[in-house]
Amino acid sequence: MNRTLLIVTVALLLKSASFCSVINVPADQPTIQAGIDAAKNGDTVLVAPGTYKENINFNGKAITVRSSNGAQATIIDGQGLTSAVMFSSNETSTSVLGGFTIQNGNANNNPEGEGGGIAVESASPTIKENIIQNNLGSNGGGGIGLGFASPLIERNTIRNNSQSPEVSGGIGGGGISVRGASTAQIIGNVIEYNTWPTSAGGGLSLFAAGSVLVENNLFLGNTSSGEGTAITMANDASGTVIAQNVFTGNNSTNGSTIFWWDSPAALVNNTITDGQTSTPGFGIVSAEGLSSSFVIANNLIVASNPATVAFDCVSGGIPNPANFYNNDVFNNQGAAYSELCGDQTGSNGNISADPLFVAKKNFRLNAGSPAINAGSISAPHLPSKDFANKPRIVDGTIDMGAYESQ
Repeated sequence: MNRTLLIVTVALLLKSASFCSVINVPADQPTIQAGIDAAKNGDTVLVAPGTYKENINFNGKAITVRSSNGAQATIIDGQGLTSAVMFSSNETSTSVLGGFTIQNGNANNNPEGEGGGIAVESASPTIKENIIQNNLGSNGGGGIGLGFASPLIERNTIRNNSQSPEVSGGIGGGGISVRGASTAQIIGNVIEYNTWPTSAGGGLSLFAAGSVLVENNLFLGNTSSGEGTAITMANDASGTVIAQNVFTGNNSTNGSTIFWWDSPAALVNNTITDGQTSTPGFGIVSAEGLSSSFVIANNLIVASNPATVAFDCVSGGIPNPANFYNNDVFNNQGAAYSELCGDQTGSNGNISADPLFVAKKNFRLNAGSPAINAGSISAPHLPSKDFANKPRIVDGTIDMGAYESQ
């Protein structure tokens, strides 16, 4: 009986596998959307190199849509009509988009006005290894806009996205916006040169987003007119974890690199430096509110502008100094902390010293850096590998910042 059951099980699996097809575009179907429409759950829509001027919608299908030759060779061009790609029918992680350049989408005609390149509404797809560039958001999310959505956004380059010139304000997020309760994972992306010209959040905006994981991303050269040139958080970020990211060259005319009105759960092992035009009176990291449970540990927060501070408490001090530990908060021309914060140097493993980066744009640590072995291995949410994919903890020690030098 057991042998018979095994034979029947294998036969059913083989039968199921035989129903999974590969639909080639344009050989089998002329457009990507036609391929999606023809596909069944489990199928793959495989797209040949070329430029496809269309706006696609997964329509709830658990399928993989990927290019055969990578993002540089395969372009989805939204033609400025609406979002280039739409997930809005409860898609799950088995709905996969990978290996495309996604450009010229415009969210102005979307009901929520978010996600010029990719709009994700009440869905949780997998978005990986794409180039998302030159798209426009309206309310938020020039590149990618999430509304009550929890996708995996991994190993993408998200660059040169912005806000439609026809509107102003909004929740921000030139690169990505997350609106509404979410467990989105934003991991290993390059988020660069995005802008939100009339509000906050040049790189990433979290608006009542809840529990987002932001890990191992490079935030480079993003700009905004308001707070949070790299990341802004408002209304609820209580479960959000910002771990082991590198922030550099992010600029604002009126704000900080990272700004929150409501504190996240943890800021751990990040390397955070300022841009060329840091705003006088603001910190690189500016905290409007700090909860007593919020953990800030093992970070390098390094300012170079004498008119700013490295860490700024906007409207109150640090309520639980025991949760602010093993950070290097340093300004080589001015104050490390704003007056409301109180100077944390010398307490709970915190230091204020030049971390001795290898070079101006190389944030690995030179031999002799005071940040080497100066972190805490008991900090929460530590990744197993560092920003360069080396072991994070070696011989029971850990460095401050995103890189290990051990």
